Amino acid sequence: MTNTQSDQWENRLAIAELLTKYFRALDDKDFETETFAAIFTEDATVTRPNDTVITGPAEIAGSHRKSLARFRATQHLLTGHDTKIVGDEATVRANLVAIHLWADGFGDPSSLEKHFSAGGVITAVARRKKDGWRLLSLENRVVWRTGSGFGAMLKANKE
Repeated sequence: MTNTQSDQWENRLAIAELLTKYFRALDDKDFETETFAAIFTEDATVTRPNDTVITGPAEIAGSHRKSLARFRATQHLLTGHDTKIVGDEATVRANLVAIHLWADGFGDPSSLEKHFSAGGVITAVARRKKDGWRLLSLENRVVWRTGSGFGAMLKANKE
């Protein structure tokens, strides 16, 4: 393996780890600005499934803190990273399955289900900085969903 091939694999792993760290922070409810600053550039954007755009690590962390407070637990599973690197920028497409368990007092109280799951496609752009790769943008496009309360959540997040 040449150095170029080795570098490509090292960069792909570093970028995949950024996505893993982001979704781990969500599942661990680690909404510290420092955590998100280690993942995102200062001007990064996150486009949520309802098309709301959040800008910058502090705003991204705060928005997720508020949004995910309604869940007792979440689990985000990523697979199939397709990464293309050109110079100091990379694009990534990955598949996501996300499971959300409603906290008491949230969701649809008349439903027997206390969760919803969604499958989607994550697209992201990463940029190489002096101290490593950071996400410049991330978008989550929901492809399917099942369970209770997802529609109400999207509407509430847009308001």
